[in-house]
Amino acid sequence: FHGMMQYCQISAGGSLAGAVHLNSGDVNRSINWMGGMHHAKAGEASGFCYVNDIVLSTLELLKVHPRVLYVDVDIHHGDGVEEAFYCTNRVMTLS
Repeated sequence: FHGMMQYCQISAGGSLAGAVHLNSGDVNRSINWMGGMHHAKAGEASGFCYVNDIVLSTLELLKVHPRVLYVDVDIHHGDGVEEAFYCTNRVMTLS
């Protein structure tokens, strides 16, 4: 769709910026109202999610923190996040 690239930049950029601020200690909580695109996978869009901002921001958090707990309160299962971190013990997904 027209503007998809900008939409993905804003959505993922907001989540990444939040993770960077959390890592630096500037803030102790962060929220991105445009984020939460938990269905996108590494090789494909899914469930109207084109870029998985949660995976990107979790990878950023892992640069500083040994473990991350991802709690998904959406009515749909966060399959893209689960798939991304399925083979690591550093991220626990609860969805």
